Amino acid sequence: MKTIAYICSYEINDNIATEELSKQSAEIKNFCKLHDLELNEISEETSTRDDFKPVLLNMMSNQFSPSDKLIVANPNVISRNKDFRDWIVDEFNRMKVEIIYLTQDTEEKTLQFERNITTIKERIKNIPSLPEIITKSIEIMQDENASVSDLSKVISNDIGLTARVLKLVNSAYYGFPKQISTIQQAIAILGFTTIKGVILSASIYKMFSNKNNQTFNYKDFWKHSLLVASSSRMLSKYVESNFKEDIFAAAFLHDIGKIILAQYDWQNYSQVCSQKNLSDLEIMKIEEQYCGLNHCEIANIVAYSWNLPEIFCDIITYHHYPLNSFKFKKECSIVYLSNLIVDSIMRNENLNYDNIPLDLLENLEVSVDNICNVHDELRELSLSVNDIDSFFE
Repeated sequence: MKTIAYICSYEINDNIATEELSKQSAEIKNFCKLHDLELNEISEETSTRDDFKPVLLNMMSNQFSPSDKLIVANPNVISRNKDFRDWIVDEFNRMKVEIIYLTQDTEEKTLQFERNITTIKERIKNIPSLPEIITKSIEIMQDENASVSDLSKVISNDIGLTARVLKLVNSAYYGFPKQISTIQQAIAILGFTTIKGVILSASIYKMFSNKNNQTFNYKDFWKHSLLVASSSRMLSKYVESNFKEDIFAAAFLHDIGKIILAQYDWQNYSQVCSQKNLSDLEIMKIEEQYCGLNHCEIANIVAYSWNLPEIFCDIITYHHYPLNSFKFKKECSIVYLSNLIVDSIMRNENLNYDNIPLDLLENLEVSVDNICNVHDELRELSLSVNDIDSFFE
């Protein structure tokens, strides 16, 4: 995977052009240094025309392969002529080459975002609505006059859902110390809010079970999800905060966007899955390149269409950027940290504490020792469930 920069000035005055090209080059080098990108080459355009780009056209023909990156200072560097620029951009998209702009016009950003939204909505229009039993259950839980009996009757009508809910609340992953044998008992002990999360987790898992896709690793995906949920629940006990929602279920669905892409946009998402040894943020960039939006943005659209609780939508959207959440910074931070813990366990590596942002620990008022305790406990727990496909069956 190569990273190549392209610089261009439209100035006729040689001194001004040289100064502008030097500025572009310096900004690109600084950007690559900050983002740990190896810059292979900087190519300088020889033409000052908008519609004649010999160096750029030669680069397109000879220098790029799929997954390579092209860095430019702004869209106008490619061309100030919109039609010509759009053609160049379309060609790079066809070649699966990611274009990175250091700055981008607000109008251009808006247009690109709108195009991405339109495209992805078209791709995911076949995603089913939540099952009627789930929407009915949520309606009952939002009714102040509803009783435990009202809700248990609805859930108990679905034998499969009942079994999955009871298996989850009685599992070591959920961490409830007593055996719960009936839905009515589960609701009475855990409460409407927690049960709402549990039935959402169990139902959405069922909606996105293995579709005979031999390349996407469903087993690892759901095991990762379950470990992050369990880690989040463990870690939340160290945080001095009265969470209104049970974080386990929301954390369980934090990466639901990945499985949406795997099932509804596999032709593009397969290109993402073929990449190895990339960070989460690098993966998100590649998702945007191939699929239009990243897994957080796609899941956000679906979560709101399902009318999921607000904490679910925030954790799904901001678990990689927890401080961007307006109402649930602590919960999103917990899931962010849990992701780091689980990634090390899934790779069978020691947790690299240098990767843990100290500002998040300070905001949560948890210590490195707390993180270490969760990591050790979770490592033992991860050995107990390897056949994740049978976990909810």
